[in-house]
Amino acid sequence: MKKLVYYILASIEAILLFIVVGAVTTAIAKHIQSAYLIQQFKKQGIYQEDLSTSSVKVYTIQSKETLKTYQLVNGEYYPGNTGDIILSLSSEMEIPFVHGFVSFFAGGHAALVLGEYQDHNTQTSQVDSFKVMEATGLNETDNYAEIASKSYWVSEDKYKEVICVRPKMTEEQRKMILVNAMAMEKDPYNYSFLFDTKNKSYCSDLISKTFDTVGINLNKDSFTTSIYDLLISNETYISYYHYYDSEGVKHVYYLD
Repeated sequence: MKKLVYYILASIEAILLFIVVGAVTTAIAKHIQSAYLIQQFKKQGIYQEDLSTSSVKVYTIQSKETLKTYQLVNGEYYPGNTGDIILSLSSEMEIPFVHGFVSFFAGGHAALVLGEYQDHNTQTSQVDSFKVMEATGLNETDNYAEIASKSYWVSEDKYKEVICVRPKMTEEQRKMILVNAMAMEKDPYNYSFLFDTKNKSYCSDLISKTFDTVGINLNKDSFTTSIYDLLISNETYISYYHYYDSEGVKHVYYLD
C-alpha cells in the first residue's frame, strides 16, 4: 500500500514538474520570438527629422498598407486603426512579484480598435476608430468587456511600450470581426482564465474568440491566449510600435 501511495505521489510530482517546465520553456520561447519581431520591426525604421520634435521621434517603414496604421491628432500619435490589435507586454498589476509573474507568462493588456460600422446592437451611442473593445478585470466595481477610448494607450503614465499588430484579413472579415466584438459588450471578465471560457473573457481571450468567428486562429497552442500569442501569431504582423526612453522622449515606428 505504501509503495502504491509513493508511486501515485511520485507520478503527480512528475506531472506537475512536466507542466511547470513546459510552461516556462514555452514562455521563454515566446519572449525570444516577440523580442526578435520587435527588434526587426525597429531596424527597418527610417528616422524622419521633418516629422519629429524634441519630445517625439518618428521612424517610418515603407509598406503597401492602404489603411493607415496610426492616427495623428494634435501632434499625438494614436496606435492602430480599424480592426487592429493594441498590445502591452507589461502587466498593470503593481505588486512586484505578481507584476513580474503575470508579465512573463501572460503579458499585459490587449484591445481591439473599433470603427465606423453601425450594423450592430451596441449599447454605446458612438463607435469609431478612436474607441476600442477591451475586457478588463482591474476596475474597483464592474469588470466586463466594454467599449472605451484608446487615448490611454498614448500616455507614458499607463504604458511605456505599446505594440500594434494588424491581422491578415479581408475587408469583409474586418467588418464581421467588429460586429462580433461589439456583440460581446458587457460579457463578464474571466478571472479563472481556464474555465467558463464560453460565457466569460479576459482581454486577449476576447480578441482571440472574436477572430475565431471569421476563421482566423490567433492562438495556435489552443491553451490560454496570452498577449504573446497575439504578437507572434502567423496571422498578424507588427504595424506600429512606440516606446518612451529614459528621458521621456517618445519614439514612434509605423508602417507608412
